[in-house]
Amino acid sequence: MSHTFEAMKFGPLGDAVAASMPNSEADPVGVWAAALSLYSAAISRNVRLDNNRPVVVWTVLAGRSGVGRKGYALSTARTFMNQVIGGFLDVRTRDGISSGPSLVDMLNKFELETSGQPGGIDGRAMLVEEEWASVLKRQKRCPNFSTLFRIAWDGKTISNRTKKELQAVARPLLGFHAHITPGEWAKYVSSTDALGGSFNRLLPVLVERSKMLSYDNKPAFVDVKTLKAAFTWATSDSRVITFDKAAGQRYDEIRSEVEDRMVELPELLASYMERAAEQVHRIAAVLTATTKKTKITRRAVEAAWAFVQYSMASVEKLVREAADQAAKPVKSTAELVRAVLERYEGEASSTILLRALGSRVTAASVRAAVEQAPDLEMETVKGAGRGAPRIVYRLVEPPEAPTLVQEPEAPTLVQEPEVPTAPAVTEAVPISRPAKRAKKAVGSPPGLRLVGPTGPVAKKAKPKAKKATKTTPPAADETSSNPFLALL
Repeated sequence: MSHTFEAMKFGPLGDAVAASMPNSEADPVGVWAAALSLYSAAISRNVRLDNNRPVVVWTVLAGRSGVGRKGYALSTARTFMNQVIGGFLDVRTRDGISSGPSLVDMLNKFELETSGQPGGIDGRAMLVEEEWASVLKRQKRCPNFSTLFRIAWDGKTISNRTKKELQAVARPLLGFHAHITPGEWAKYVSSTDALGGSFNRLLPVLVERSKMLSYDNKPAFVDVKTLKAAFTWATSDSRVITFDKAAGQRYDEIRSEVEDRMVELPELLASYMERAAEQVHRIAAVLTATTKKTKITRRAVEAAWAFVQYSMASVEKLVREAADQAAKPVKSTAELVRAVLERYEGEASSTILLRALGSRVTAASVRAAVEQAPDLEMETVKGAGRGAPRIVYRLVEPPEAPTLVQEPEAPTLVQEPEVPTAPAVTEAVPISRPAKRAKKAVGSPPGLRLVGPTGPVAKKAKPKAKKATKTTPPAADETSSNPFLALL
């Protein structure tokens, strides 16, 4: 048996849990938590604290499905508790309460049923939610449930007005025990409700399987005569439980420790521990009642504190894991389907797949994801005989992507760079005085002439018009006209 449980164990109730453990796979802390809830609710009508507060202890088992053995723990506790408070559990156990009006109505009916009886009004009730996550989901739709739930733990009046009447419960006596997985805790236990105080009335404890027993194992018979005698004592008269001096001093020390711890923690974590000191007080009172005494001893306080400390550590781990989970990227439906199919060697029926995926997906979203994924396929398989066809999902090799053949690139023609032609440069060349007196070109600045890249540019001189001359007919040759001159 775990060292942790040994520190919590106290009185006939602790002996009964210890005696049941050799034949149980449950976590002993889980069995202890369930037994405390059941027994405290059963004695809450007659046993109370000296400040008039009820002694009910509300517990929650948090563990993974299959390996947490939450249901096994409750079953182990009920096996021996039925011998002690079986009548109360059979008549007053309820589940599925998810709204404030239904909570008030349930407790009100128990009071009305017992009004006028010799023992007086009996409003005791025991809520056992083995599928707490589904109830939490519905409770979020009711704005009044959290408030009324908290007030019921405090033992103060709760009420609800209907169209016909006002229902009121002056002294709620409500026991509570629930089961949840760590993943569901992260999803449904909101920080808003936690900061409002809804969950510091609860004592969550992390649980896991203690051992594996053979298939033919049977629950052990537990001798509960001492515990049964204590229950008879507790319910036969009104019992007010108080601290003795040493226990009171230790209780004050614990209160100081709790507050110092809360200062060090973030506000969200600290909010779960606001009622830790009162939880110690209540548990110590219940354990004291199992010994048929009204004075709480230091030993009872230490046992109660050990359980509350374990719960505080469990809450811290649950809240931190929830924060880590929120920070992780959410997997797509296709990724979730692949993960499940890999666990089932690449193939699984629709029933198995949807059961493994739980509430995270729907059948329609799975089909849509499979149709889009190249490595997943869905096939409708005909049933044997007249059996209905079933849908099977498989992991397949994705089709290979076609290989793209790259056409050879055409050779790139490298164009020789052109030799740039030197632009014409206009250069001022002074004209000498004796230069030709050609008429200056239009647009040339005075005293300048155009030159090309290799020298001055010759100007085309305008052709001069030939001056018309008067033609004189030649004179007759004197020689030819005077024969004597020709002889000379």
